[in-house]
Amino acid sequence: MKKFFFKVKFFYFFYKIIKIIRNSKKNYHFAEYGEDIFVRRFFKKHEKGTYIDVGSYHPIKGSLTYDLHKKKWFGINIDLSKISIDLFKIARPNDINLRAAITDYDGKIFYYENSPINQQNSIKITAGSKKIEIDCFQLNTILDKYNITKIDYLNIDTEGNDFKVISTFNFTKFNPTLISIEYNDYDINNLLNSEINKLMNINDYKIVSKFGVTCFYTKNATLLEFEDIMKI
Repeated sequence: MKKFFFKVKFFYFFYKIIKIIRNSKKNYHFAEYGEDIFVRRFFKKHEKGTYIDVGSYHPIKGSLTYDLHKKKWFGINIDLSKISIDLFKIARPNDINLRAAITDYDGKIFYYENSPINQQNSIKITAGSKKIEIDCFQLNTILDKYNITKIDYLNIDTEGNDFKVISTFNFTKFNPTLISIEYNDYDINNLLNSEINKLMNINDYKIVSKFGVTCFYTKNATLLEFEDIMKI
């Protein structure tokens, strides 16, 4: 049929106009570097699933899990900020929304607040910030408390505390299909030799993409079908 349209100038003209209009639609994203587009495509065939968002910040703005939430996935959202978690309680009432710090032990810790809701709030000391005490946990502790047995997507964005979050994580037990973790360095050699990358490799995860400061990892076994997963 297309060959017929291509031969008739009148039809061919309108064919070209339609192709231009159809492909002029914007591909929306909410995350800072468009990482959620990658997440959306990776899980396009997964109607249900579980996400864990550590350092979740906002239920829509900058969120890598918002598209999954819209697909009715279940999630746990964790952040240092009370305001952030209050927003999640309104926007995602069916999720578990926790105000806490995630690190490599259970107990108490101080975090440093630049403002009540801010992506730069962190356990790392920052000049001019307000020092606040907060409950802290290993990620495993939270997952066990809420009877999570399998994670489809794990996102970690904790402003410099990311290695401590992942260092005590039980990869074998929770077995995430996809993990994204922040690494604030644009030198690929530094990334490949980092503590985070070495730990991921030890646990049978390989980096498959990097958007801005966000690194995506998946299991070696998944790499065999990665091309099919990501194809347009």
